[in-house]
Amino acid sequence: MVWEAITAISVALMAVVWVAVALSVLSWVRARRRTWEALDRFAEFLEREGIPALLAARGVLEDAGKVVRSVRSEVDGVVETSKELRGRVEDMADSLEERVREIQAVLDVLQEELEETALDLAAVLRTTRRGGSVVRALKRALLGKGR
Repeated sequence: MVWEAITAISVALMAVVWVAVALSVLSWVRARRRTWEALDRFAEFLEREGIPALLAARGVLEDAGKVVRSVRSEVDGVVETSKELRGRVEDMADSLEERVREIQAVLDVLQEELEETALDLAAVLRTTRRGGSVVRALKRALLGKGR
């Protein structure tokens, strides 16, 4: 009879353990089902709200790409214009430098000519004064002192 009691207790304990395992599995399945339900709701939300948001974001990105291409084109145009203007300014600076050298040469020649003319004029005036004094001296000598 002892063996029968031990066997009965063992079977009862195994039944309790199997019930506990079954309850744990059932609880785990229920938790997983709740998790799957939450994931299903989240997937539905993404389908309902996410796709329009992604489409809108894609549109924004396309518009941003257009803006970037437009700005890049404008910047390239400004750079090209800047290069052209810089070339023109450099050409004008070279031309102006050449003209300044030419004007400087003309001014140097003009200064030399003016200096020579001033010396010639001074010589003529000196000669005219001497000639005038000679004529006065002759006039006095010929006409007399009083006249």
